[in-house]
Amino acid sequence: MKRWTALTSLLGLLAMLFQPGATSAQEMHISNQLGDRRDTQSFDPWGEPQGRWPDLLVSEIGQEQSFYFWSREDHRSLLPEASNSRPIKIWVGGDSLAGGPAAGLRELAKQDSRWIVVEDVRKSTGVVSDWYFDWDSHLHESVADGPYEVIVLSMGGNDWQGFRRGPKEKGSAEWILEYGDRVSQMSLLLDRPGRLVIWVGIPHFRLPFMVPLPGTVNPITRQIFEQGERSDWIDAAEIVSPDGFWVKTIEDDSGNEITVRTDDGTHYQFDGARLIASAVMNAIEGRSRLGLR
Repeated sequence: MKRWTALTSLLGLLAMLFQPGATSAQEMHISNQLGDRRDTQSFDPWGEPQGRWPDLLVSEIGQEQSFYFWSREDHRSLLPEASNSRPIKIWVGGDSLAGGPAAGLRELAKQDSRWIVVEDVRKSTGVVSDWYFDWDSHLHESVADGPYEVIVLSMGGNDWQGFRRGPKEKGSAEWILEYGDRVSQMSLLLDRPGRLVIWVGIPHFRLPFMVPLPGTVNPITRQIFEQGERSDWIDAAEIVSPDGFWVKTIEDDSGNEITVRTDDGTHYQFDGARLIASAVMNAIEGRSRLGLR
């Protein structure tokens, strides 16, 4: 009799579990099984130990970094492949030097509908002169949460000066530390899953008082952006002045002489802008394909 009672109870419990609408216990069991499986590195369909397989049981999947990899065709790229039906939105801004990559990207967007470019170039601004124009606040309020897959920043040409509320000696250890803190803050403001942030370093200059500038600030910005999981750094100085000092013209890959800098000793001529924009596009397209980083 006791055996029959136990069997009846077991059958009743199974009937409750498999009744329509009474699946919470089943779901919990399945969830636990999947959870155990997700906790192991072996459960990784693309051989990636970082766990980029999205958790389908979590409601906020769209807010997770794994979602962006899940939505890529190769399930690894930071950015999707640009297409006419799904163009990549690029914001490019900074001081007047940003006019170089902005001009090159603008021309590209005119010819190729896979790219949408938004320009935000502010002359005479920079990292140091936040009293004149505060890039930190501007990025926070108007750019960081914008619908951009790519952010391109280029500034520094006006930065060979002391901080108004900080270190006054240009290039000193304290000055370098403050400069790095400000650039790092910009990087943190703009960082988002599924977005690439590119910093274009500054080129060499002709004017004597500006000559030390790239050698001081480029190593700072390079260290911050070059090794980032979602960032890149472009060596503009190497592109338009490969010999390590300002030149107006260089030879292109075909051996033809092209003009890359303007007579003011600071800004880019059209071909220089085109070369910088090309380097930016290589970084973008590299992050849209399997195999890079």
